[in-house]
Amino acid sequence: MPKVGRNDPCPCGSGKKYKHCHLPIEEAAQAARRRLRQAVDTLVPQILTVAQTQTDAMPAAFERFWDGKYQLDQMDELDDLEGSGAQRFMTWFAFDYQLDDGRTLVERLAADGDDALDLSDEEARLLKSWAGVRLRPYVATRVLKGQSIWSQDLFDGTEIELEDHAGSRHVLVDEVMVAHLVPSGERYYIAGAAAHLTEDTREKLREFSGLHLEAFQRDHPDATWIDLLRARSEVLNHFVMQLPVEQPDPPLLERIIQQTRLTLQLTGASIGLGKQEATEEEAEEAEEAEEAEEAEEETTAEAQEP
Repeated sequence: MPKVGRNDPCPCGSGKKYKHCHLPIEEAAQAARRRLRQAVDTLVPQILTVAQTQTDAMPAAFERFWDGKYQLDQMDELDDLEGSGAQRFMTWFAFDYQLDDGRTLVERLAADGDDALDLSDEEARLLKSWAGVRLRPYVATRVLKGQSIWSQDLFDGTEIELEDHAGSRHVLVDEVMVAHLVPSGERYYIAGAAAHLTEDTREKLREFSGLHLEAFQRDHPDATWIDLLRARSEVLNHFVMQLPVEQPDPPLLERIIQQTRLTLQLTGASIGLGKQEATEEEAEEAEEAEEAEEAEEETTAEAQEP
């Protein structure tokens, strides 16, 4: 829309000058958005600082997130080894890892507060809205360079606008971000650091996560994506860790899926989408494939009999 001058008629049609009608309202709203944006930048470091004091819980969390690949004394090397690895771990530790009382650090701080946090009103409001944030994968659907990334949750399809002036300069459409996206007003921001994955990983990450969901559903039959992420969101990082650094490697992606299937002791009929997302047609196809495999094994066994 054309820019409205202060002395121009207000676009609302009131007949008043813009400066005496909607300009003050819009300026107040912009100031509130700026305060919330600034609160994001100041609240995240405070949370991560408190997280560093949870030394008793740190070793077990580190083992889970990196699946035993690294030792805790390698923390300072992780940014080089895994691309912002130290910050990605600390953010996961604060938002996802359940402490001895069954709550995450962010949930505990949001509910009880902490003497270590000196929160403004905006920071306090944001903290309460962040209690449910977990590590999740998002697909970039539209990018406005230098401003925003419109992203879609890889699991449930929810679309959000992510304000990221720096990230939007190099993220491409269909690429994947594995990140903690925290709400602030109508927009979202990245807390800590994100893992950026190429377009070819999108469906394999969904399949990989689906296999973990199927395995989780053996003990929790009604579990959903949300339940899996609340309990084991570190599996997303386990996928990221196995990816090639230099260039896409489709055979490697397939090997990751096959190895995951074996590790989780899932049959060849597993479709890697989670039971609640398997359509009737897909289930029938999987059943037919399993029956065909069993029939082939029986035929082979009969042919080998003396």
